[in-house]
Amino acid sequence: MRRIPAQRRALRVHDASLVAPGIRSITLETSDGAPYDHLAGQWIKLYLPGGIDRDYSIASAPGTRAGGARIELLVTLVEGGPGSRWLHEVAVGTEIPSLGPSGLFVREDAELEAPALFVGTGSGVAPLRAMLEAIPAAHPSTLLFGVRTPADLMFAEQWRERARASGGAFQFEPTLSRATDEWAGRRGYVQTHLRELLGAMPITTHVYVCGLTKMITEVRRTLKEDLGVDRRRVHSERYD
Repeated sequence: MRRIPAQRRALRVHDASLVAPGIRSITLETSDGAPYDHLAGQWIKLYLPGGIDRDYSIASAPGTRAGGARIELLVTLVEGGPGSRWLHEVAVGTEIPSLGPSGLFVREDAELEAPALFVGTGSGVAPLRAMLEAIPAAHPSTLLFGVRTPADLMFAEQWRERARASGGAFQFEPTLSRATDEWAGRRGYVQTHLRELLGAMPITTHVYVCGLTKMITEVRRTLKEDLGVDRRRVHSERYD
């Protein structure tokens, strides 16, 4: 696996929009138009005013935005959080110092041909989205995406379109912890659906998990103790 050294550089805000309540997508671009070299799943450190720095997973695959000169981040607005508040208000054109890419939550060479189950909650879907964008739609994979309500299902139509285009190779499986009566899909936390989804996938499947520590702990416990999944096939990263 190629390793990319982290470097300091200023990135400019190219675009920003809300993709779910309290979650802002921010597209950053290199000032010189050169590609931002990274591996799908890695993260970047942003240096914000007031001596604040924050780490965010890159939510786009290498080379997929403006020839690679742009990357996308997902920023959850944290109550009382000065960093996320500033990023939710930052204007297009603002330059932000950064350091990156960093992180080992990537698909290693030996894993690239294996089927993949991606398990994410909230903005923890960011690195999983990058990983999915980096593989063909026809690659056998499933995204188990847990949020509270239908309004929180960011990029849902993109996932559904990918599923339609994949010929059945990609499965989008959203689950809601606070589902309304009108919701006809999966309900409850992501760990409650692992047995069914993994049971329909080859034993060689690798599992990639990103979200809050509590969720990751429960998912890893379920995979190990209840389903007997080899720990070498389980990869995770927390964002709290």
